[in-house]
Amino acid sequence: MNKAESERLGSFFEQRGYQATATAEQADIIVLNSCVVRQSAENRVINKLNALKSLKRLRPNLTLAVTGCLVNSDIEQLKKDFPQVDYFFKPGVLPTEGPQWLEKAGWTQALPQHPPPGVYVPIIQGCDNFCSYCIVPYRRGRERSRPVAEITGEVRELVRRSAKEVTLLGQNVDSYGHDLPDKPDLADLLSELNAIDGLARLRFLT
Repeated sequence: MNKAESERLGSFFEQRGYQATATAEQADIIVLNSCVVRQSAENRVINKLNALKSLKRLRPNLTLAVTGCLVNSDIEQLKKDFPQVDYFFKPGVLPTEGPQWLEKAGWTQALPQHPPPGVYVPIIQGCDNFCSYCIVPYRRGRERSRPVAEITGEVRELVRRSAKEVTLLGQNVDSYGHDLPDKPDLADLLSELNAIDGLARLRFLT
């Protein structure tokens, strides 16, 4: 899921004239997409943020933002813990105040102009299971499915742009649709996507 979100965030910037840099030192904006499903992953995020402190001191005009699972409900505490970070925003949610690129909602739907043959398409966010050992529901929230028509339109456009293989993503893809008004399920979605001309392979990953 993080890989798909990072790709879309990259496409969002490219469509607005930004270019990816080879190093953090060359960047005007750094967005760290975090994962804290495991303690080791959280430690890597924290270490990276601490490493960026010196760069922020050298370049105070650098914009540093963090998204992903590190961003929980207590953003004020995160601001105290990581004062070098300018903006925190939850996965798929942009803050209401910030520079122009943050104010333009819709980056989660930003598609690459020239996608590779295989692309990722999120179909459901969050989890309702609340397993005792898992942090995902507390960081990603409850399950939220995207409408069938929205997903179908997105996949059709990706195929038009040369994609051949689509992998559907979600914390629990088999829960897809239960929260939508007409209660479609994963089989319904797969049936709709299977009818798209030019789509050679369809996968799902949870």
